[in-house]
Amino acid sequence: MYKNALLIYNGNAGQKKKNKLLGEIIPILSNEIDNLTIAKTKKVNHAEEIAYEKGKEYDVVISLGGDGTLHEVINGIARLKNPPIVAILPSGTCNDFARSLNIPLNLKDASNTILKGNVSEIDIGKVNNRYFTNFVGTGLITDISENVNSNTKNIMGRISYYTSTIKSMSEKDDFEFILHTENNKLKDKAGMVVILNGNHVGSTLVPVKNISMTDGMFDIFIVYNAGFSLLIKYLTQKENFEENITENEIKHIKANEIKLETKNEMMIDTDGEVYLNTPVNVDVENKKIKFITG
Repeated sequence: MYKNALLIYNGNAGQKKKNKLLGEIIPILSNEIDNLTIAKTKKVNHAEEIAYEKGKEYDVVISLGGDGTLHEVINGIARLKNPPIVAILPSGTCNDFARSLNIPLNLKDASNTILKGNVSEIDIGKVNNRYFTNFVGTGLITDISENVNSNTKNIMGRISYYTSTIKSMSEKDDFEFILHTENNKLKDKAGMVVILNGNHVGSTLVPVKNISMTDGMFDIFIVYNAGFSLLIKYLTQKENFEENITENEIKHIKANEIKLETKNEMMIDTDGEVYLNTPVNVDVENKKIKFITG
């Protein structure tokens, strides 16, 4: 069992709610962990600072929050020479990477999962000089993140992402891009390019088999206008489209070294956080971080 653990939580998200969550999980964790330190973030990127400055002192660093909090924690942990194990207590809207790792969404169950100690070495991605766990994308996926109203997101959760998707589709034009991989160069136009490490986006399982987070490869999806209706049909009705898609709808490529260029500079969505622009270089860091998994 772990002797020392650091729990980092998002101090900007509803303190009353967070106090309730902490009250549920601390008794479970402290019963088995000798030294449990609690760190509250106070500003943007504070979780990254805490993880980088303090992470090496602990056996395990626990991220309590959503995909954004985890994104910051990983960007701190990944810079360490000997990174600690990372655990996730999912309390965000989508919790996509937690879902990909089969972490229970119930926090008490997730806390007990940490104590069971099932540890796996997992790939993470590097985009320019930043790290990500779940995905990097541009086009429609960036518009979705920017269109989601924060108040609606808190009230409606994942439904707000679907509403935003439909709104974005009606406003979206194709963009020109060049995708360089270790084996190919593709010059094309599309509405969305997504580079996946995990297998969930917007809390929804990507309906393609054999997406692995340990194979040192990304799964790239290029979505054309003809594929948007298929995508929405899956999101709302959960229909499997893997066997029915054609390359003029959605193109699927595997690669581990990627350069993405666009004719006009475009915003990049990284784990739901929009702060980078094209062009970007994206590489797999194979089995870079040890995670506690479900």
